[in-house]
Amino acid sequence: MKNSTIKNIIKLSIGLASLIPLTKTEKTFALDACAPSDSVTSMSSESNPCFITPEMLKVKFYEIGFCTSDPLSSGTFDNSTCQKTWDNTSGFTTDIGKKTYEKMQGNIYKIPNGTYGYSYAIMNNSWTYKGKYKLKNGNTWYTRSDGGVTSDISSYAEWNDDISNMLGEETTDLCYDYSANTSDGQVTALLTDSNNITATNAATCGSATRVIGSINLNRALRVTDLVYGYRLTWKITNLGLGIEHFNNGSKQVPGSFRGGPFTPVFNLKYYITGN
Repeated sequence: MKNSTIKNIIKLSIGLASLIPLTKTEKTFALDACAPSDSVTSMSSESNPCFITPEMLKVKFYEIGFCTSDPLSSGTFDNSTCQKTWDNTSGFTTDIGKKTYEKMQGNIYKIPNGTYGYSYAIMNNSWTYKGKYKLKNGNTWYTRSDGGVTSDISSYAEWNDDISNMLGEETTDLCYDYSANTSDGQVTALLTDSNNITATNAATCGSATRVIGSINLNRALRVTDLVYGYRLTWKITNLGLGIEHFNNGSKQVPGSFRGGPFTPVFNLKYYITGN
């Protein structure tokens, strides 16, 4: 282990994604992008919710690693097949929405050779969003500090989403229940306490402090002696912020915002060898 930094580039990419809470026996669903801002006069043809790219998405990370099997398959966090690649016990906060290079302060760990089909991240459960969406020939709708919408730009504000109750698309009334299919692989997650103990009911969901997300990578990472590191890219385009819309007279308009997700993309770095 060495105390160092991971340089990661945060960039706009095309894709659907998520890192948020579940149990693995439930069905999954896909996240649909909203039509581009200022391209439709009504959201009547859009999925409800649909997802856009936020201007801000702040998340605090505690740990990132790779696994040979799904660490969340049992509905708890089992890291027995995982290798930690980075951590910061105090947490490191980054704004994924900035889409710029950033240094993630923390400890870097060498990953043993092997093939890793899963990646996980341990994060806080309070994510900060800011975003807007414009209807063609109509209003621009902005995030309010309470997660609602406003067409008054003077009320445009950051919204802090305290993740303590999942919407339960997979199984009704489970506060920790979430899973989604993405272009980068199936994503699942758990809501836990600071000891990574899974929430199981409304009380433990309400006191949770962590989100542990896992992704089944479409392309497994094969680490060999030629690998000396990796480059981490976060994808948030058309998924980082959700819009729920409703009828307002003759058209559908944004009615509220909801937290959206993101996915990691890893590119291994190799030593250059001669012939």
